[in-house]
Amino acid sequence: MTRLRSLVALLAALALGQLSGCESPADPPTTPCTRETVFSGDRQIPGATQVVQSITTPVTGRLRFTVDWASPETIIRVVLAQAPCGPDQFRVNGCNVIADLFPPPKPVEEATTWLSPGDYDLILANFSRAEETTSVKVILSSTGCETP
Repeated sequence: MTRLRSLVALLAALALGQLSGCESPADPPTTPCTRETVFSGDRQIPGATQVVQSITTPVTGRLRFTVDWASPETIIRVVLAQAPCGPDQFRVNGCNVIADLFPPPKPVEEATTWLSPGDYDLILANFSRAEETTSVKVILSSTGCETP
């Protein structure tokens, strides 16, 4: 009986040891909260076309991006993807898309989950026939900042 209990205890210990590997990944290490504007500017988008704005993040963090435009009748689709991701790649589902936003409402605004340092592309697609001016702002928040 003692051998059976020892065997059961050993099997239970091995099973519990295996369970620890099933935990979800931990959040990235916490750093002091910093916010950095990684892009801010106006972009002209010709009618019925797309432009790509490249963004580089030097550290792990969350990106909050806001895109606004002048005409309330215009529809601007906003896609954030890992770079490289051009309009042709996007059309054939060849991109690792992080966010894909289609208005309304206007402005379009989104915050991502944790992103690794690296290069990202923001695709702005103008669905109207007229040229549109967009205002784009992208802010990187470090791991120490509160979740948006």
